[in-house]
Amino acid sequence: MKKKKMVSLAMAGTLALSTLLTGCGGEGEADQSAESAGSVAGEGSSAEQEPEGGAESDAGSGSGEKVTITYWHIFPEGDAFKPVHDELVKRFNESQDEIYVEDLGISFFDFLSKMDTAIPAGTGPDVAFMDLTESLRRAEAGVLVDLTPYIERDNYDMGQFYGWTQEIATYNDHWYGIPFAGGGRFLVYNKDMFEAAELDPEQPPRTLEELAEYADKLTKVKEDGEIEVLGFHPTLGNVSFRDYVLNRGSVFFTDDSKPVVNSGANLETIEWYVEMTNKYGAKQVQSLQAASSTTGIDPFLAGFVAMEVNVVDFYKKLSESDINYGVAPMPGLKEGENATQGGSFDLEIFDHGDQKKADAAWEFLKFMTSIESQQYWASENKWPSTNQAAMDSCTEFNEDPVWQVILEVMAQTKVTKYEPTAPNWWNLLAPELEAAQLEQKTPEQALNDAQQAIETAIENNAVLGN
Repeated sequence: MKKKKMVSLAMAGTLALSTLLTGCGGEGEADQSAESAGSVAGEGSSAEQEPEGGAESDAGSGSGEKVTITYWHIFPEGDAFKPVHDELVKRFNESQDEIYVEDLGISFFDFLSKMDTAIPAGTGPDVAFMDLTESLRRAEAGVLVDLTPYIERDNYDMGQFYGWTQEIATYNDHWYGIPFAGGGRFLVYNKDMFEAAELDPEQPPRTLEELAEYADKLTKVKEDGEIEVLGFHPTLGNVSFRDYVLNRGSVFFTDDSKPVVNSGANLETIEWYVEMTNKYGAKQVQSLQAASSTTGIDPFLAGFVAMEVNVVDFYKKLSESDINYGVAPMPGLKEGENATQGGSFDLEIFDHGDQKKADAAWEFLKFMTSIESQQYWASENKWPSTNQAAMDSCTEFNEDPVWQVILEVMAQTKVTKYEPTAPNWWNLLAPELEAAQLEQKTPEQALNDAQQAIETAIENNAVLGN
């Protein structure tokens, strides 16, 4: 086991029990999966197949001693996704008698600060539900268990996950987390508002140009100038400037980690972004945001906005609403170019120097990320799995029109990778972006200043050996 280093785990930006639904496997299949995934006394536990650098895998040695592992996640009491998540943990615990998972749900907004405190102090969990895009930072710091020996020993197929998760999940060609749930973004729109504006509710905008045209037709302004309904705004929903950059096929860093924040393509994007941001007045939009924040209701669900870009797991809230909604891929610069920024949560094992617990934790990861478990998660929570084999093999997903859009989005998702030379680059770009939106700087000056700030940070980090 590696020696741990002190490390901040803060992420850069951010995040009903039944059988499996028809078309995604029945209860018997789920139980069978539980038996196989939770059986740690069978194949794969011999000394010849033990993970490299560790003691013989003996979590299921048949000694009669139950191994208890701790698991922290972001689903506390009251969270909409908790029942399904907890059912999976329960199924694992009941599937065998050699490992017990003791879980703790922590509010998403408190989760990272608790991890920041617990990991350096050695009081953190054995397994945690983390942001996959930041797993490289933790792997680099030496606080995670290398999963590659387990993967190779058990012939665990990492190819079953979406390709974009594999771009961000390895450090020095080794795996330190198993993707769990995530995805990109899609456009959601109010069909009744479309009809009122004499727009075809079955023909949502496909390009950014069409998006702007639709937004004008859908926006309603009172005689006193107050906005009653906003057709679209690029900051409302769950979306940021980086989504529009990736949507246009551009990047912030080259493959060899050179910053290109002020590229010509990014300049075009920020010019469009600022124009759309201020089209109906910043104060008007701020009032809509404030009203939404006060009620705790998303602007679209509150009826303030006719269209917005949101994360694909927004499907759950949509399905529980009374809105006559439609969904579509996020409009692109050209029709058919609908890539969006995505991300994934993953399950990671933290290195506490305890081989028994690491072995037990791996069995838990295998169960939670199995096709059956992932189909149950996605079906019940309407939050897509990053296990592509699970998504593609489920009849329900392929027959539901909303899921069809989500599957299309998942296949086109792109990611912004962790940049070790400038891990906090977004924090340098964000204030410049705000300055452009407030017209304190031109879009070009804002990007140039951000580029300079990131280049300086890279130079300073090199000097510090960071």
